[in-house]
Order: sequence, then structure tokens, then C-alpha cells
Amino acid sequence: MRRPPRLLLLAALAVGALLAPAIASADVQPRIVDGSTASIDQYPWQAAVVFSPSKESGNAQKRQFCGGSLLTSRIVITAAHCVYGTDPDCGLFCSATARRLDPDDVDVVLGRTTLSDTSQGAEVGVTAVKFQSNYEPNYQGDGVPRYDAAYLVLSSASTQTPIKIAGTDEGALWDAGSPADISGWGTTSESPSANTVDTLRAATVQVIDDSTCGSDSVYGSDFDPATMVCAGFLSGGADTCFGDSGGPLQAPIGGGGYRLVGITGWGEGCGEPNAPGVYTRVAGSTMRSLIQSDVSTLQSAYGLPAETIFGGGGQPLATSPPPSGAILGAKSSKSLKKCKRIHNKKKRRRCIKKHKAKARARA
Repeated sequence: MRRPPRLLLLAALAVGALLAPAIASADVQPRIVDGSTASIDQYPWQAAVVFSPSKESGNAQKRQFCGGSLLTSRIVITAAHCVYGTDPDCGLFCSATARRLDPDDVDVVLGRTTLSDTSQGAEVGVTAVKFQSNYEPNYQGDGVPRYDAAYLVLSSASTQTPIKIAGTDEGALWDAGSPADISGWGTTSESPSANTVDTLRAATVQVIDDSTCGSDSVYGSDFDPATMVCAGFLSGGADTCFGDSGGPLQAPIGGGGYRLVGITGWGEGCGEPNAPGVYTRVAGSTMRSLIQSDVSTLQSAYGLPAETIFGGGGQPLATSPPPSGAILGAKSSKSLKKCKRIHNKKKRRRCIKKHKAKARARA
């Protein structure tokens, strides 16, 4: 697949004979690239989504396959593609419905910097799993997830600090060029042999303008600005990777704190030039109303406290945005004109990818 969701392919697990076929149907793949170790104290809402010990053996690091964010004391928000086709009980011939993750398949680890260290935090069971009813796992027929949000209802309240989604008056926090932090336990490279990390890692990226992300030189029509936001660097470098799916794209607030502005979704490779990470645009008008409706429904259905999930009044850091860099060199841009004239979608994309590879070789 050209643009895989950033979900870890767990074929090496003991349940691989059952799990791999279910996951392979979506050919899914994305640790933080070009980052450094971080403490859960900085991102206390950061969650690790892990298979339940009854489904898979080993410590939490060995069972981790996605990330998430504590949105309320009882609800973790993650990516829909983390729960849509990952049931460890499901074999090759399971129906699409049967491949969806069940509550007894999954736990959530909170308050833990190092996943294998059971003296930290807690592993909490899950009462319910829900994803956006209009979730599209194959947008544009290219394997790209859209409306990519899901929720895990915890069996007991967490004492960790939740993160609020950026409110309607906080758009400046995630304007193009604004800094945002990414975090998770995913792989640090896109190599097939790369393993997830045991200790949390994080990096700072920048929000990229929608018109750039939707250009033919980046993601073209695969990028939907209503439900997706790009962050990273056009020159490559810091990025989320395999195993970081569902984790937070979090914007720092002047005076301290963060707001959630995205959910780790997909991308072409990890940290490659002109291929930034793509995140679910949770703070945008389209997703905001859907998420509020879903959370309210869950709170009512499971007798959860009515906790506020949106922030307000946050101001961006007083820093100058880093330079975005050129999309491609002038020579490559001229060459791309020929690619754009190719009518066949697959051939056009192969042409663009070839010229991007040449541009990287010259850099």
C-alpha cells in the first residue's frame, strides 16, 4: 500500500496466525522518528492501546499496537483504524463486522513512561469500543482512512490528567506553521525489521498548510482538509511512524499545557521528504460536532460523568514558525509537469514517486 495507516503490523505475535490475515486485509503499517525519550509527566493523557493479556502474552510493550489520548476520566480517543480490523480472535475468513475489536480484546495503559515497568501507572480494562459511524477505511480507493476516530470506554476512571480538544476560539494554536508535539511508542524507522520502543518518545513538528498537503507533489486528492490535517516537515525528519496510530498531535499553549488538535492517522513512509504525517482534524468544524455527539452518547449510555472535552482561551506560544522549505527542487518541479499530464491515477502516482526519489537522492 502506498499510504499505510500508522498501525503496527503484529504478524510476529503469538496470535500471528490469526491476527495477521485480519490486519493484512488493510495492509496496515505505522515510533516517533527523529525524536527523543519523554516522560509521561509531560503528556499525562498519553495512552498505550494494548491487547488484553487473555489474548496475547508478554508485557504491555509486547502487546502494544496503537496509541490514544485520555479525553475524559473514562474515555480514550484513538484512531478508528486501530479498532476496525484488529480483532485477535479473527481469522482469514472473518466478516468485516467480526474483525472489529471487542472490549475484551483490548486494555489501555495510562500513566506509564516505560510500558514494561508495572510499577508505573495502570493497565485498565475496556467496557465498550466505538468508532465513527461514517468512518471510511478506504477513502478514494487508496487505502486512506477518513473520519478516523474511535473511543474506548474504560472500565474504571483514570486519575491521569485528560487533554481537551482545541476549542472554537483556539484556532491559532494549530494554524499553518504552528508547532505541535507528537508522542508514542511506535517504531523509529519504517524498516520492516524495526521494533516498537519500550519508553515513550516525542518530537516537535509543525502544522502544514492544507493547500500544500493537498498538492500533487504531496498527497493530492487523498488529503481531505475537512477531516485531516498535516504536520511534519517537507524536508523530512520528525514524524510519527508504525505503532503511533491513534496517538495525539498536541499543540502547546502559552503559559503551559496542551490542546489536542489531531489523531495520528497515516502517511507515506515515516519522515520522508514531501510526505508529512496526516492526522484526524479533531478540532475542525466537521469532526468537532461528530466527536461531541459521540462522547455525549457514550456518557449517557454508560452512565459516565458529563465532562467537558473542548478547551477555550488558549494562546499559542510566542515563537516564530520554522521555515517550511520547498516542496521539491525546481528541476524536479518541471519534471513533475509530465507526471501530472498522465491520466491513469496509478501511473501518475508512480511517476510522481519516482521523481520524488530522484529529488531525495540529489539532496
